[in-house]
Amino acid sequence: MDGEVGEIVSLIVGGHALQGWQGVHITRSAEAAAISFSLRCTNPAWSDEADAVRRGGLVEIRATPDEDVGARGGGDLMCTGYADEYESETGKGARRDVGIAGRSKAGDALDCPPTKHKTGLVEKKDLLGVAKEFDEFGIGFFTDQTLSKIPMVQHVPGQPFFVTLEREARREALLLMGQPDGRVKITRAGGKRHAGALVEGERPIESIKLRLSIKHKRSHIHVRGQKSLGTDKDSLRQEETEQDDSVERYRPEILFNEGSDTSKELKRRAKWRKLRRSGSGISIITCVASWRDEAGKLWEPGHLVAVKMASDKIDQDLAISTVTFNQVVGEGEGSGTWADLTLVDPRTLGAQSGGKGSGSGAGDGGGTGNENIGGGLEDADLGSEAPATAGSGLDGVEADYGTFGKRGSA
Repeated sequence: MDGEVGEIVSLIVGGHALQGWQGVHITRSAEAAAISFSLRCTNPAWSDEADAVRRGGLVEIRATPDEDVGARGGGDLMCTGYADEYESETGKGARRDVGIAGRSKAGDALDCPPTKHKTGLVEKKDLLGVAKEFDEFGIGFFTDQTLSKIPMVQHVPGQPFFVTLEREARREALLLMGQPDGRVKITRAGGKRHAGALVEGERPIESIKLRLSIKHKRSHIHVRGQKSLGTDKDSLRQEETEQDDSVERYRPEILFNEGSDTSKELKRRAKWRKLRRSGSGISIITCVASWRDEAGKLWEPGHLVAVKMASDKIDQDLAISTVTFNQVVGEGEGSGTWADLTLVDPRTLGAQSGGKGSGSGAGDGGGTGNENIGGGLEDADLGSEAPATAGSGLDGVEADYGTFGKRGSA
C-alpha cells in the first residue's frame, strides 16, 4: 500500500542478529504482564551460536524503519524474553519453514509459583514491595504511581506468582504492563499520549471499526463484604451501591469483596467498577499502515490517541488497550507491514477520567468522568475484542506460525 513503511526486524540471541523474517507478529497489551511474539522464516541459515533460540535462550527483538540506515541488530527494543516454542517443518523441494514463539521475561512467573519465600506472607509493603519480595524469576518491577502500603498479602502455595500480584493490583486500580526490556511496569493508563491523530479516511488508517455496546454495562453495582473482626451489622453485612444512569434497563451486578475493608473502601470499589463498566460501552479496532505514530514512536499500550470518525460523530481521546505489530514479506493480499490497534475509553484501564473530545458517542455514558477512584481493576471480560492476554501472554493460545493477522480484518 502506498505510504507503508516497512520495518527491519532483528532477533538477537547469543550476540547474533537474525534477520530475514518472512512473518512477524508481536502483541502488547495494557492488561498483560508479558509481551508475546511469533516469528517465521523459510530456509534459515543459522550459525551454531544462534541455534540457542531452539533451546529457549534469552532473546531480544528490535525493529527499525527500513528507510533508516543503521547497524545490524539495531533499532527500537520491542521485547526481551525467551522462546517458549520452536517448530520446524520440511516440505517439497527441500523447503524448510521454521517458527518460534515466546514471551517477555514475565512469562515464567505467569506459569510458575514462587518457591523460595519462606512464609508466602508479606506485610506492610506497597505493591512494588510485594512484587520484589516474590520476584525470584529476575523479572524486575518498577512504577510511575504513588502506591499505598498493603496491610497483608498472603500467597496461596502452588499458585503462579502473578495470580497473587494481579489480585492486589485490581484492588488498587493498577495495571501490570509488560515492557520491552522484560520488566513489568505498575501503572495506570492515560498518562502519556501519541503524536498526531487517527482520522477516518486519512493515512495511516486502512480500516476502522466502531463498536458501541451495552452488553457489559450495568445499571446498579452492589459490593458486599465482611470484616475479619467485629460482630455488629456494619462488620458482618457490608454493602455499598453505585448506579449508572446511562443504563436505562435494570441490569444489576454483585461483587463480593476480597479481604477486610471499610465501607469507604467498598464504596470506592463500587464507584470504580461503575466507571469501568461504563467505559466498556465504546471500543474501536483499527488497522494502520505503520508501527509508529507521527513522531516515529512505536505504538504503546496505555497511551492516549486522538480519534476522529465523522461518520459516527466520534471525536475524542481513546487509550490503546492492545497493539499487534504485523509484518508479512511477500506479494499479494495479506502481505505488508501494519499494526492492529484496539482503542478503549481510558477509564477501563485505570484512568480517572474518560477521553476528552467533542462528541464521544452513545457508548460514553455513566459517571462524570472526573471521579477520584482508587478501587481495583476487576477480573472480568468487558467486551474488548483484543486477544485474551491479560496477564497471560501466550498462555492458553495455540501458536500459529503460518498465519498472521490479516490487514483490514477489523
